[in-house]
Amino acid sequence: MLIEQDWSPGVWIDGEPFTTADTTDAFGAFAHHVHDDLLAARAAGRIPAHVQATISASTITPLFGDTPPVLLLHIRFTGLPEPQHAPARDEVTTEAFTSLDRRGAQHLTPDQLGQYTGGLFFVDEHDQPQANRGHKLHRDTPATPRSD
Repeated sequence: MLIEQDWSPGVWIDGEPFTTADTTDAFGAFAHHVHDDLLAARAAGRIPAHVQATISASTITPLFGDTPPVLLLHIRFTGLPEPQHAPARDEVTTEAFTSLDRRGAQHLTPDQLGQYTGGLFFVDEHDQPQANRGHKLHRDTPATPRSD
């Protein structure tokens, strides 16, 4: 299950809110530590104080089990939906990608790095994405951002 319309800031794992990394697997711990990094960046002023982050980490297992699961991580940011927010979105993106790269290397196995796909979504007051950035971790190279 993915986050529905009633999502709230924090970490959601397979559609359920989680408050601690201790009660989940390596992918969930990865999500929690990225969220912690984003909160620290906000406290340090590198992310605007009014911006909230919600992380959704879901493991998608193919029906027939003939391919590995997909580790899907989405981060929703509030407060930066307008065109004039582009410079701030770039700064938030840099903070998020830096954390994703570092924490991915710490928490995920080489196979999991290949199964991971992620995205950043900057939503408006109606929770509708107004800008997004894709993110992929690779086994042998640094993370590669892509604009969608």
